[in-house]
Amino acid sequence: MIRIQTPLFATVAALAGLASVPAASHGSDAVVLYSAGIDGILNDSKDTALHAALVMMQQNGLSLPPGETSHQEEHAANLFVDVLLSQMDLRLSVHKPGPSSGDMPFGLVVSSRGNAGTSPKALVDDIQELARLDHAPRPVPAPDYPGFMTISDTDQGKPKMWIGTQDHGGHSTAAMSINTPPVLTDVDWSGCGVPSGVEPCCGVVIDFGAMSSVLAMASMMAPGADSMLSEWGLIGPKPIKIEGAAWRGGDSIRVGGRISNYGVHFGDLLTKDGIRNQDLSVVPADAVAMQVSRFNIGGMCDSMLKSIDGMAGSAMGGDAGKKPMKPSEAMCMQAKQMVGINPKTELIDYLGDTVVAYRSRSTGGDGLMSGVLLAKLSNADGMATSLGILAARLNAMVSPMSQGYAQMLSWSHADCGEVISITFPGVPIPLELSMVVKGDWLVMTLNPQAMVAACRQLDASSSVLNNPRFAKAVGRDAIGAMQVNFTDLPAQLDRGYGIAVGIMSAISNYTRPRQDAGAGVSMIMPPYADLVEGAEPCALIARMSGEDLIYSGSSDSSINVLITGASANMTAMLPLAAPLMLGVALPAMENAREAAEKARELARDRMEHNHNSGARHPQETLRND
Repeated sequence: MIRIQTPLFATVAALAGLASVPAASHGSDAVVLYSAGIDGILNDSKDTALHAALVMMQQNGLSLPPGETSHQEEHAANLFVDVLLSQMDLRLSVHKPGPSSGDMPFGLVVSSRGNAGTSPKALVDDIQELARLDHAPRPVPAPDYPGFMTISDTDQGKPKMWIGTQDHGGHSTAAMSINTPPVLTDVDWSGCGVPSGVEPCCGVVIDFGAMSSVLAMASMMAPGADSMLSEWGLIGPKPIKIEGAAWRGGDSIRVGGRISNYGVHFGDLLTKDGIRNQDLSVVPADAVAMQVSRFNIGGMCDSMLKSIDGMAGSAMGGDAGKKPMKPSEAMCMQAKQMVGINPKTELIDYLGDTVVAYRSRSTGGDGLMSGVLLAKLSNADGMATSLGILAARLNAMVSPMSQGYAQMLSWSHADCGEVISITFPGVPIPLELSMVVKGDWLVMTLNPQAMVAACRQLDASSSVLNNPRFAKAVGRDAIGAMQVNFTDLPAQLDRGYGIAVGIMSAISNYTRPRQDAGAGVSMIMPPYADLVEGAEPCALIARMSGEDLIYSGSSDSSINVLITGASANMTAMLPLAAPLMLGVALPAMENAREAAEKARELARDRMEHNHNSGARHPQETLRND
């Protein structure tokens, strides 16, 4: 049995403080994590029973193994669950380092209004009780912050803490502050698209500008790290800031986000125009999940190679400029000698600016094996030639090394042309990775059947544009966007319902009190017909607005629906898992059988040799003597 060895109180203090520091002033929020808790998230009618079960679990306490858990560990576990399920606002702030080398520039503030299962006062009482069980110093009133107590143990290398309640926004709010005063402020979520006066269900902010002093110090520890972090927008002028939030709008959950200054640092990845109808038409109408992206693939690869050159140059110091070619160029030349093509000039440079990935019913039942990946080509003939050379060279290298168990084969199909597949003769591996150049697209699949269906789709007259749910969730908003994601949840709920029912039955049983089993919550998951009624698909669209990358989308408002959809994606992996493990196990078993047979043959040969040479048993030799 694995036991909780570190109390929650001590763990939070260690994460926030990490060193002995004087009470620091409130710095800029570098990280913000917000959750409306189960009261704000589970308020769809399909989630009513789930909400009730979780509240009952809070009120009754966790069912932990008797005799295996101490009172302190049990108290910490229940407090952790209460905080996790409550409305919660977590802020990690960064301020200028102090004069002492031991000072750490971090502060943490966690505040909560509680939920239907616990109150702010109960949370504070539980935190103080946990501090007592952890033998922390006795709390004393904080005169500068009415309603708060302080726990100070700086002599032992622990940061100062404030614990208490205050009124914030008209609500009684519990707060715990470490290494920074307990100042509660509101977060402006308007950058994510949250309407004024609407409280989000959840949200996150990561402001690299607020971390600049810490990141700058960290970059000095590795050669070339400063230039890389600056290129990625993590330090320097106009740093990256990531914001994201979800909120309720009508009968769905709306999603929004912003990556500020994205274009400043990643402008070379952007294309002049966004997604077009022809980019969407390659996706079948029955696609259950898809992503279409428009970006400069070559620019992305050039940026990666530039980073490699920068790191290698810093490592070589002054010798970097004396080399006849850049480290990335040398790597590409070595690759050409091995596999016959230069991966930069004879592969990457042939790629275009559109990448499409999808799963659909028509390409193989909408599971993992129906997956298709397409890449637009700027030089289709060059790509076809490079793939042919690459396949021939790899086949000559890999086939002898694998004793023929792995081979690359070429075959033809009327709807595809010349296809290259990776096969595993004599081994039951459930994959036949296939690729082909069809028109100006590079098509890649996990099996030939999906390949044929995907190639037929390139010439089909219908596409995802004819899917009513896609039209409602995305529609014309896709045109001109940088990326479009679409998941047809209603089309997958039947496949994930069984697993989701099992999960909810487990929650129902766990939260049901043993002393009064009838008081538990039954049937947390609605019947299938009720669950699918009115279910909405998920969509997320990304587009540029000035120098910022903006995300917007929507999903179904029921967590039970979302869990069922996630379960459906889990089942998509199951048909591949068992055959894959079997395919890996059988060759190992065959090798073991062959080794045992060789050992038996060697033993027989030794016995025959001893017999033919007249060897006698030692006792027989003694008798004859």
